[in-house]
Amino acid sequence: MPQLCVTDGCKYTSRVLCHCCNKNLCLEHLKQHNELINAQLNPLADDINTLSAQLITLNIDDITLNYREKLDQWRTNSFMKINELYEKKCEEIEKRCLKKIDLIQNEIEQIRSKISKLINEQEINIEDLETLKLNIYDIKRKFLQFKEKSMEINIHPFTIDEKLISIEETKLYELDLSNLSIPYRNIHCTDQSWPAMATNDQYLLIDQYPNIILLNQDLKIIKQLPWIYASIRNMCWSSTLDCFIIINNEKDVFLVKNHSLLIERIEKIEQQYWWSCTCSDTSLFLTNTTMGTNIYEFNLLSKCQLIKRWKPPYSCKQYEYIDDIEYNNKTLALVIKVSSNNTVYLELRSSITLDRLWIIQIDVKKSWFQQTIRCCSLKYDEWLVVEGNTSHLFHIFKNGKIKLMGEYKPSPINSILFASNILVMRTKDNLLFHRL
Repeated sequence: MPQLCVTDGCKYTSRVLCHCCNKNLCLEHLKQHNELINAQLNPLADDINTLSAQLITLNIDDITLNYREKLDQWRTNSFMKINELYEKKCEEIEKRCLKKIDLIQNEIEQIRSKISKLINEQEINIEDLETLKLNIYDIKRKFLQFKEKSMEINIHPFTIDEKLISIEETKLYELDLSNLSIPYRNIHCTDQSWPAMATNDQYLLIDQYPNIILLNQDLKIIKQLPWIYASIRNMCWSSTLDCFIIINNEKDVFLVKNHSLLIERIEKIEQQYWWSCTCSDTSLFLTNTTMGTNIYEFNLLSKCQLIKRWKPPYSCKQYEYIDDIEYNNKTLALVIKVSSNNTVYLELRSSITLDRLWIIQIDVKKSWFQQTIRCCSLKYDEWLVVEGNTSHLFHIFKNGKIKLMGEYKPSPINSILFASNILVMRTKDNLLFHRL
């Protein structure tokens, strides 16, 4: 029996089966169907033409500017090292010359003293006279040698290994939690270390009780200092101050200088029990430990003066608790726990107004005494939520949609993206480093 055309309202018998969409159509609607498909080619042609035009008008200088600046900085640093070595060797030459002059001068003074004594006593024999002549001759010889060639300088040709600078194409960034690479490095953590970590991309600061340790991208220890200011609750990086910020469990906030790790307490910040911290370009954000958590904003440009304090219901509801706070690209991510039903949400807020941009429920239940649920920013304004109680990771798009949920063993209690291509996972006993 002939089939009707599948188009709604059409009473004509189908004449053809469209193989691309497997639909039976009459001749009239087949024509319309073809026209609709063909019409979609025009926007594609416009898109590719626009892309071609953008490529043609692309300014290479704009693209290479950032890379040239890095090379310029390397060249400047290299010149500085050459100049430092040059000045050091010039100073060494001068010191050696002065030392040699002092030695010759001492010998001259000794002979002068002998001659003066003999003149005064008027008693000298031929043997003493010849000895004086030989001594003076010896000093003259040393002096002439010093004037003509006082030392040898061996200078090796300056060679540069081209491997010092490697240029590679950027790999397409794609974080797949279901297929993380095997950790290429494992650092054991001491029992009393808190899972706090902070990075400025160049260095990673970790709590390794009883010390704080600064690691470079090769995971070599750059600096290590004892930490004597109670347990570390959290830490973050401030590019404005060029230092790390650490909060402890005794109401204190500290600045920790980059490279040197010199520690300074911020006296102007009021003392209370702080829980989490993060920095924008201009502000330091702190949360306290109370139910109905408050968010405090301090001005980094005016010695950490308090700008604003957000209380419930603007920070969170009175029966909610902020587990973690993280800044990225003019936004604040808040991990919020609801005490009434133990549900957990990730909210993205404006870092300027604290207006909510989106909210998503994390599929976990958290009781009051379980591990803190933490989040960290990823590339392209994406987020990673770490839930150690059930060993889950949640990878979230910039629009608040869950990209992927996966398990991580052993249970993670913190994470951070280091140097744009290293995912650092903190477990109870270890720091695990994954290449992306």
